[in-house]
Amino acid sequence: MGPGGAVRTAHMTFKKLRITGPGAVPYQLGMPMHVHDANVLLGTLDPVPVSNSGTQIHVQHFVPTRVVREERRHVGRLVFLEICDFISENFHQVQAISFAFTREINILGGGVEQAASRLDTMERIGAIDVQIHPKPDALPGHFIVSGVWAYSEASLAALRIVLEEQRALYRQAPIAVGVADKPGVRAALRRLVSRRGK
Repeated sequence: MGPGGAVRTAHMTFKKLRITGPGAVPYQLGMPMHVHDANVLLGTLDPVPVSNSGTQIHVQHFVPTRVVREERRHVGRLVFLEICDFISENFHQVQAISFAFTREINILGGGVEQAASRLDTMERIGAIDVQIHPKPDALPGHFIVSGVWAYSEASLAALRIVLEEQRALYRQAPIAVGVADKPGVRAALRRLVSRRGK
């Protein structure tokens, strides 16, 4: 707790997103993945399939929470980059992360603009075999962007350059700070911190 009972976590400098399994347990390969900013859940990935004898995972079904859906920024890009960094740091046996981005994000513009933005980011981090296909069973103009981010010293260095750019943009207004500043949320967080301190 900070001065005047303020919740200190709401005012900490953002460093990175936090990735866990369900119930905030330490993440293990094959678990659903829960992505947090501090104690605020941003979204989940369920399932996160593991293949090729545990050397590859697939990222596709990110389900954002309401706080992310109401954001005027595209947080999903940061989430994917954080996942790549988290996996490369904690699961050295994983050599590749395949992906398929299908979620429509209106703030990125139309389908062509969304696909082009995703393609640019994936190329910048060294992803390979990046392809754009029309999304089945969707209106014309919606696309799937798929490919593979394969671990190497060069791709990891490229990833971390883009990741830090996205972290710097996000650091200007982390969601956890905005949520903690809302009336009623501060009181709930204070009660939680108080209970943990007993």
